[in-house]
Amino acid sequence: MSAMSDNKKFPVVLRNPGFFCMWLGQMLGQGGLRMFQIAALWLLVSSGGGASGKKVGFFMVMAAIPALALVKLIGKTVDRAAARKILLTGDAFAAGLMFAAGLMLGRSALGFAGIVTIGFFIAAAEAFLDPTFNKAVKEVVDETQVEDAVAFQASTQSLANFGGAAAGAVLIDAMGISNIFLLCAFCYLAAGAFNYFIRFKTRVPSAPPPHLEGISGWKILDGRPGLKRVLIGFGLVNFFMTPTLIVIPLYTSKTLHATASVLGQLEASLWIGLIAGTFFSSRLQFTRNIIKLGAFCIFASGLALAVPGLVVDRYVYTLALFLAGLSIGVNNVKFITLFQETVEPAVKGSFFALMQAMIGFTFPVAYFVFGFLSDFASPPGICLLQGAGVLALSAYFYRLSGERL
Repeated sequence: MSAMSDNKKFPVVLRNPGFFCMWLGQMLGQGGLRMFQIAALWLLVSSGGGASGKKVGFFMVMAAIPALALVKLIGKTVDRAAARKILLTGDAFAAGLMFAAGLMLGRSALGFAGIVTIGFFIAAAEAFLDPTFNKAVKEVVDETQVEDAVAFQASTQSLANFGGAAAGAVLIDAMGISNIFLLCAFCYLAAGAFNYFIRFKTRVPSAPPPHLEGISGWKILDGRPGLKRVLIGFGLVNFFMTPTLIVIPLYTSKTLHATASVLGQLEASLWIGLIAGTFFSSRLQFTRNIIKLGAFCIFASGLALAVPGLVVDRYVYTLALFLAGLSIGVNNVKFITLFQETVEPAVKGSFFALMQAMIGFTFPVAYFVFGFLSDFASPPGICLLQGAGVLALSAYFYRLSGERL
């Protein structure tokens, strides 16, 4: 064992080579996904023909469906199959889709139906990859490294979204959308290479103990009503929060009348805030009640989302997105760490697949509703609606703070 692996002054990503490979693999794959999404959204917004809000909304609806429709299959697969096999298969499948998208668009053979179809299948691949990464944390790091690893893992998605969104938006003018899709394919291939070298403690998942045999994620929640209500609450928060991914490009184009480069800067501010929140979370110890802390974080993000509806200014929007991201980042790390510590290892795959489905069960409706509204209401008006909804739900979480998970 190296001196670095024993030295806690170094972050876990440097102390544990296996986790380093997993972290980079996850970041490259999710960065490729976000780069694809931002390029696809800009393609839909700028393609003309009207109804851009509906097109963007429908694209995001189709991207949200796989995690919901396949939750049972995903849970069983992640619990029973070797993590390395799932990761490599998912990366290879996604890379193939990205190559196909780039080649078809380059030949002007990728219409609206084609981009939606590819978005759907890319989301299906990610629906298997994300819970696999969540479950694999304890298969890669020591018990003493779990909290730090969760923070880094949470930062992975933020870094990936920041890098992917910013790079995708900035590169649109420089290299064209078809070449961006090809670049996404190389991101997934590189992710697969790093995932191949992850050092797992066990090659094949062990059989669950008798009392957990055949138990699904739903059964876990039946015995933990407080946990169920928290996950439902996050799903409701996401109804108002996640349409921000639709609002940002529309706000940039219709309200600020700005270019794709400004879109990249605004996207980056949200994800930089998320990154900052993931690393700041360990220092935030003013209460041991995680649900109460979550209520404060949700309240802060609601205020931040509402501000651009009152003040139309590029820099105000940038700061508001940063603060919203900061609050969400803190919230994510606190709750994922709590779940890692409290859920039985043998059903973690099922639990994280179910968690992914429950916190995203409102995604299709939200994307459809807010995409539809975007063709009739102004982006600032939609920001006000988002903020009001999130603020109301912060009160719901505050009421849950007396319950045990």
